[in-house]
Amino acid sequence: MKNVFYFKVISYIGGCESFFYYLSKLYKNIVIYYKEAHPEQIKRLAKNVEVHKYKENETIECDNFFCCYGPDIIDNVIAKNYIHLIHCDYKQVKFSPIIHPKFNKYIAVSKLAGESFKEIIGIDYELIYNPVAIDIPKVEKYNDGKIHLISATRLTKEKGLKRMQRLATLLDKADINYEWIVYTNRVRESIGKNVIYKEPKMDIIEDIAKADFLVQLSDCEAFCYSVVESLIVNTPVICTDLPVFKELRVNKGNSIICDLSMNNVDINRLKQPFKFKYKPPKSNWNKYLDNKSDYNPNEYAKVRVKRGYTDIVNNKYYPKSNEIIENEITKQRASYLEAKGLIEWLY
Repeated sequence: MKNVFYFKVISYIGGCESFFYYLSKLYKNIVIYYKEAHPEQIKRLAKNVEVHKYKENETIECDNFFCCYGPDIIDNVIAKNYIHLIHCDYKQVKFSPIIHPKFNKYIAVSKLAGESFKEIIGIDYELIYNPVAIDIPKVEKYNDGKIHLISATRLTKEKGLKRMQRLATLLDKADINYEWIVYTNRVRESIGKNVIYKEPKMDIIEDIAKADFLVQLSDCEAFCYSVVESLIVNTPVICTDLPVFKELRVNKGNSIICDLSMNNVDINRLKQPFKFKYKPPKSNWNKYLDNKSDYNPNEYAKVRVKRGYTDIVNNKYYPKSNEIIENEITKQRASYLEAKGLIEWLY
């Protein structure tokens, strides 16, 4: 293996999950390891690259080992380079990164994240912006007389819940005819009367492209995929005045920029047309990665059944067994079943 990326937990949605997905679309010579993962996310990734659940005390040999947040398996890795990925503004979130003596390189997803890390740890970094690989959807904007807003975020203090409530109040006071769809889980506090809450889903690019504005009112961000994705599909954003957004080329020509107090919100701009062309900062992951890979998601894997289950693809019941099954389950399917805890992929 040449390039191994390890992330202890791969969730259903999130910034790191978007990073892995876009990386897998652009580069094929990577293998992703995890300890816990949402099966649907693994199913999506495994269409493009090899994905494995890490086995306890397994030894991994590779050229480059990329690790984000917790380096808990690093002592079982033999590599030329041990690379810490800086996906967080550590200074703002007020906790220190976990540094291991094996790390010999550090890559930050933005200059802001890198400088925050450097200030806390005193170690320099390499800047490589997050990859983005969007298939631009062919959809029309809504044409029903309403202003359509969209958000995909946790409804928490640091993600701007109070600011979202303040924005809804301002819209209501101005008698704006609007509808605001928020993809989130755990709705504990209402944002406003014209807000519709929906369960999160992995891909909302078409929804963003149809909307008039994407809303992201966080305290801080290290990159923020939703803002970049929105501008790429030509949907302006309503966002807080954060340094990283300036770095990502967010400006008054493509966004409504609010101060953290929400005292300068120009409601009238919601009714004005936005015309802009947007390109995110160039991502230089090709310095490390390419498409030279022998991985074929449709090849068969060797597996052992850990829990009896009915395979809807093969239309067959597999009982728990120590026997090795060959030539029946593809590698992509094996990745998904392994994430569900049904089989062990023997490789």
